[in-house]
Amino acid sequence: MMMGMAIRTALTPEDLLTLPPPGEDQYYELSGGELIVVSKARARHEKIKSRLLSVFFVYATQHPGTGEVYAESMFPLGPDTARIPDVAFVVQAKAKLIPDADVVIPVVPDLAVEIISASESAADAERKVQEYLAAGVLEVWQLYPNQRLVRVRTTDGVRDVSHDQVLETPLLPGLQIVVSSLFTG
Repeated sequence: MMMGMAIRTALTPEDLLTLPPPGEDQYYELSGGELIVVSKARARHEKIKSRLLSVFFVYATQHPGTGEVYAESMFPLGPDTARIPDVAFVVQAKAKLIPDADVVIPVVPDLAVEIISASESAADAERKVQEYLAAGVLEVWQLYPNQRLVRVRTTDGVRDVSHDQVLETPLLPGLQIVVSSLFTG
């Protein structure tokens, strides 16, 4: 995602639901009290996200009761932080806690995926990862299209999976993704 302008505020994740949209093809995130205007993704980013969503939806269909898949959904990561991962997976036990109402999702995802755009700084990408992990997200996947690389981040460390290697996670038993399939159509 492309990062934009940041403004220090006293906003909460709930407040983001009531703010007027920042502009066409933009949305808000909140990081440690900073209101961040993020530009919507472009074609390459959306193609990669679509491929990953397809894999997750097939997995969830073939493994009923494992959890729910979310795209571009806001998750509160603290009283002054809310992020919108490109893709997220919430295991079933937590998914049951999500009401069918227009409210902030009351849980953090178990898996958050960020597709890293060329315009996103390393510092901004790292800040997001640290916010996710500090909030209790178990795994963060950073997809780097130019390198055809998925960087898997957990509180235990970092693991890179690339090209024709198979990406697996203990969060989704049996899921196997050949990394190159995410980056080529």
